[in-house]
Amino acid sequence: MKIIPVFILIILIGCGDDEVATISHTKLIEEGWKEYAAKNYNDAIIKFQEALSKDQNNPEALNGIGWSKAKLNQTADSINSFKAAITGSPSYVDAHAGIAGAYLATGDYERAIASGRLVLSLDPNYSSVHDKVNARDIRILLAEAYYNMGDYASAKNQIDLLEVPGKVLDPGSTTYLMDLLLVIEELSKKS
Repeated sequence: MKIIPVFILIILIGCGDDEVATISHTKLIEEGWKEYAAKNYNDAIIKFQEALSKDQNNPEALNGIGWSKAKLNQTADSINSFKAAITGSPSYVDAHAGIAGAYLATGDYERAIASGRLVLSLDPNYSSVHDKVNARDIRILLAEAYYNMGDYASAKNQIDLLEVPGKVLDPGSTTYLMDLLLVIEELSKKS
């Protein structure tokens, strides 16, 4: 008969199912973000869903599904995932940034603006740890949404806040609206 050392027995007894589940759900989320970074969005979704099976309302797993579905152009599903993440964590900036982009993609400019403004109010220097999206991109998103709503002054204000060198927009110019649109498009391509 083999005697199990006391400290190993304590460790085995001390590791309840909750700790193992937490470790594995955290690991699954980490693996999901690795798949996301590798542009394996379907595999990322699988990992995030596995994490959700261990922690049903985990905001980070829901956010990961939202970003992955957005990359797959499954915008309605991404919005639902972002909403669920925000419900679980109302000040989750990354989820608000994701939903702002999804709303812009669907043409829901009012919600894109509300979400984009919220991102900047929660974190004026926002920068996603999982993607290249940052506060500058949110300002460009706002400029585009305002432009599409016909609020050209607010669109210009967002561009002015970016302090783009060599870009002077004159509202009195006959080509102002086209110039504004071209600047927004140019900035969007660089993001």
